[in-house]
Amino acid sequence: MQEIIDEPGSSMEKQSPTAILIANPTAGSYVFHAHQITNILATLQKQGWQAELKLTQASGDARRLTRVAVQQHIDIVVAIGGDGTIHEIIQELAGSETALGVLPGGTVNVWAREAGIPLDLHGACDVLLNGQIRSIDLGKINDHYFLLMVGIGLDGEVTQSVEKRPVKHLGVLGYLLVAAWWGARYPAFHTTIEMGQQSIKANALQVIIGNTQLYGGALKYTWLAKCDDGLLDVCVIRKQSLFRRVAVIVDFLLRHPRRTQWIRSGTSDTIKLYTNYPIAIQIDGEPMGHTSTNEHPTIISVVPRALKVVVPTRLAPDLFSQASH
Repeated sequence: MQEIIDEPGSSMEKQSPTAILIANPTAGSYVFHAHQITNILATLQKQGWQAELKLTQASGDARRLTRVAVQQHIDIVVAIGGDGTIHEIIQELAGSETALGVLPGGTVNVWAREAGIPLDLHGACDVLLNGQIRSIDLGKINDHYFLLMVGIGLDGEVTQSVEKRPVKHLGVLGYLLVAAWWGARYPAFHTTIEMGQQSIKANALQVIIGNTQLYGGALKYTWLAKCDDGLLDVCVIRKQSLFRRVAVIVDFLLRHPRRTQWIRSGTSDTIKLYTNYPIAIQIDGEPMGHTSTNEHPTIISVVPRALKVVVPTRLAPDLFSQASH
């Protein structure tokens, strides 16, 4: 077999890579694809992998299983599911030599879409077998890692509201319904954002801090972000009237050049964010409390090359800053 290694364009033989596949047996990604996952496990084993399927039983099990895998120097932990599952797993993979693999089965699968990993499981399995490993950055906020982005303000409020309501079971539709309700009502908040020598003061609807580009599977607020450049990209969406809030979404959906008129932006390896009162936060689509107040800024930083990921041999063209290490 071709070893998945950290030098693009190189290959060598490796005996019996070790891997665990983590799945939630009650999640749709497993319930509807259990037979397919069993076949993929058999395929990996036939290709010489020492692979084992681990099913979670309780909240936090994915993180616990990953911690054990890192301690045992397992080569790859494969997340079967969506970005929430990935988010839990990377908390233990950060800083280790164990790589993240993905068999996407979530609602949106932002990381898989961005990295060019096929959304069908057999295509994703081919990436595991024939792909490459890249070292990428992680963001960090309050000792919590994120792979994709931090959202502060409107989307943070939407994420927390969805988590508390039955509409969560509606998936994307539930999120859109809550987003529409909050989108028309959410008040702007005053924020000061310090990025090295640069400072942004704004009445903002939301602040997106991206390690990657894609947001919610469709929008790109931080469309210049690279996942391996040692920087986080900041997008501050300024206060707008109701009509202009709709225009903002349309411009970002269409990726129109005039979208820059709605925002302030910048990059930094460390971001200090001040707000007058606590503002809701989401990280990688998961609710994450609220900002600190002016006396104690919320600090978001980048941890360079903190995570190893299995990605296709042909890299997503805009995601990586370097062709090789």
